[in-house]
Amino acid sequence: MEANHCSLGVYPSYPDLVIDVGEVTLGEENRKKLQKTQRDQERARVIRAACALLNSGGGVIQMEMANRDERPTEMGLDLEESLRKLIQYPYLQVFFETKQHGSSQVMDGEGEVHPPLDN
Repeated sequence: MEANHCSLGVYPSYPDLVIDVGEVTLGEENRKKLQKTQRDQERARVIRAACALLNSGGGVIQMEMANRDERPTEMGLDLEESLRKLIQYPYLQVFFETKQHGSSQVMDGEGEVHPPLDN
């Protein structure tokens, strides 16, 4: 059985910690077309990077869009649901801000997972 090896690029010389997760297919329709193993591997890389950022005080996750969409695209439900499970909060925007730059998508992650209190 072949082991699943995954490496993340970390660039600590920038003002924020930057973790490059490589190519990730974005968009719900595009992600549905992937083989399950590829979808799971991409999701695992993104979640591993998000966990590292949240535990280190924040930073940036950089993803190269495998589907090369130039128009803005959502991440995909499986990625969003996995991130919600990680932060245990329904609103990703509280912890992650996403921006698209050409064929790259950047997620800016905040440290310290403390959801706002409902009054």
